[in-house]
Order: sequence, then structure tokens, then C-alpha cells
Amino acid sequence: MTDEPPAHEPLWASFRDVVEQLTGPLAASTIERVAEETERLDKSLAELRKGLSAVAVEQDDIARALKKRQESLLRGIEGLRGQLEAHETRSAAAHDDTAALLRELSRFTADARASTAALEAVVEDRLARFRTSLAVDVEAMRARQSATERWGRMTVVMVFLTFVLAAVGVVVR
Repeated sequence: MTDEPPAHEPLWASFRDVVEQLTGPLAASTIERVAEETERLDKSLAELRKGLSAVAVEQDDIARALKKRQESLLRGIEGLRGQLEAHETRSAAAHDDTAALLRELSRFTADARASTAALEAVVEDRLARFRTSLAVDVEAMRARQSATERWGRMTVVMVFLTFVLAAVGVVVR
């Protein structure tokens, strides 16, 4: 074993040479088959690693996409939350405005009722005074009219009697 394999030869080649010298050609072929199988397994392992790397890259891509989607959804949720808070604020302000308006309308209604009651009292008072004044005026007119009416009736009766007497006088002649 004075021949050392060069550094560029694979480890299996040097191992095979050692085994061949020690065990002969049968062991060397077995070693070759083991080496071939090991190479094939190494290639399969490399392909599996390559596949796993591709899967890992794909998973990383999916994870990044999911993270972006999650961030987008979180921004959307924050936007909706802001809109909801703004809506709740506007709704509360509108509720307060409506309550204030209803209180003001209630106060105006109470004032209108009080004004209506006061106006009704004034109208009733003036109407009562007008009725009283009208009754006094009617009584005065009746008092004046009675004398005038009596003279008018007497005049009508006298004119009627004059016509009747004239008619009787014409008939008698």
C-alpha cells in the first residue's frame, strides 16, 4: 500500500482498491455494486433535496403571499374599523342633534300652547266685551227704534185708514 490515491479520486475508488487488494475480485464487485447503489442513492438524495428545496421555496412564496394577504386584510379591517368608528361618531352626533331638536320642538310646542291659551283668553275677553257692547248698542237702538217704530206704525195705520175711508166714501157715493 505504498500507492496513495491522488487527492482528486473519489473516496470510494480508493476504498475499492484497498478492498480489492485485501479480498480479491469478488469483494471488489460487491463494493462496486455498493458504490453504484450509494451513488444512485446519493443522486436520489440530491434530487429529493432539490425537490425539497423547490417545495421550501414554494412554501416560502406561499407564506409571503399569505402574509401579504393577511396584512392587506388587516389594513382592510383597520379601514373598516375606522369607518365604523366614524359612523358611530356621526350617529351619536345625529342622535344628540335629534334629541336637541326634539327638546326644542317640545319647548316650542309648549310655548305655542301657552300663547294659544293666552290668545284664546284675550279673544274671549274681547268677544265678551264686544257682546256686551253690542247688547248695549242693540238695547239703545231698540229703545230709539221703539219710539220711531211707534210713529211709523201709527203713520202707516193712519194712511191705511185714510185709504179705507176714501174707498168707503167712493163706494158710498
